[in-house]
Amino acid sequence: MTLPDIVGVLHNNRTFLLVTHEDPDADGIGSMLALGRALGNAGKSVVLFSERPLSHPLNALRGSETIVHTIEPEINLETLIVLDCGHPDRIGAPGMCLETAGTVINIDHHRTDHFFGDFNLVDPESSSTGELVYRLVSEGRFPMDKDVAENIFAAIQSDTGFFRYGNTTSESFKIAAELMTRGVNPWEISLKMSSKYSLSQIELLRMALESIEFHCDGRVGMVTLTCEMYQKAGAGWEDSERFVDYLRFVSGVELAVLIREAENHRYKISLRSNNNLNAAELAALFGGGGHVQAAGFDWYESIESMKNRFLSAAGRFLGDP
Repeated sequence: MTLPDIVGVLHNNRTFLLVTHEDPDADGIGSMLALGRALGNAGKSVVLFSERPLSHPLNALRGSETIVHTIEPEINLETLIVLDCGHPDRIGAPGMCLETAGTVINIDHHRTDHFFGDFNLVDPESSSTGELVYRLVSEGRFPMDKDVAENIFAAIQSDTGFFRYGNTTSESFKIAAELMTRGVNPWEISLKMSSKYSLSQIELLRMALESIEFHCDGRVGMVTLTCEMYQKAGAGWEDSERFVDYLRFVSGVELAVLIREAENHRYKISLRSNNNLNAAELAALFGGGGHVQAAGFDWYESIESMKNRFLSAAGRFLGDP
């Protein structure tokens, strides 16, 4: 389906539920808030959903207080919009709506997307889902106030690593420049999204740094966070979102790995690569996916077995120095 087809659905339908993936990031939440606000500005009935309350920095995004954390199982849903989520299994509770919603729209930029929507706006060449939301809002001529503009900017800024990662394109800068004409202040958003650390986040970072391991002759850096560490620090899941970058910028490290223990004996593995290693292909070996330089997967066995199998695969991907 083309962009105009999806714009047509957005104009014709009246009620919308917007969701993103489990354990959301700023691209998912920022995109959801931006599109939800734009639809609301156009007189639509919009519900924004996230399974868990947001912590810093996601709760600093404009409109985050409008997000709800429960939905009725028997909800009569006209339109479900899934943002930044490549697989229906990662939607969480709203996944039950995939079969009952009148229309499902899938908006994503992951190369491993499963095209599960009735309408799919999937572009792996886009730096972020935020860029796709910008295109939708612009193409549909939906009202773009400062709240919409700031959340799109935050989404793009986050997934491009503050415009440092290899997925940053000239289009990313063009959109950012246009958003600035609508009142966005990049410095303010940077402060909001990265520069203010809580004491609990610093305590969690201290424990994370103590857990660092280096493998494959220093080419793989690995940090592990357990549920006990989060509890001791009094920190939330989002507090550790950027910890993987501390490894990524260590001299000699080509692959940074962040291992986070979640509920129900699940581990979330985040990968960030430098140079030519394809993190998405490596993650795909373990049922995950993502982008060339940023990917991830879930693990349900012991952390020791994960490390053994993963490091063996990573060594093959890295090859000779």
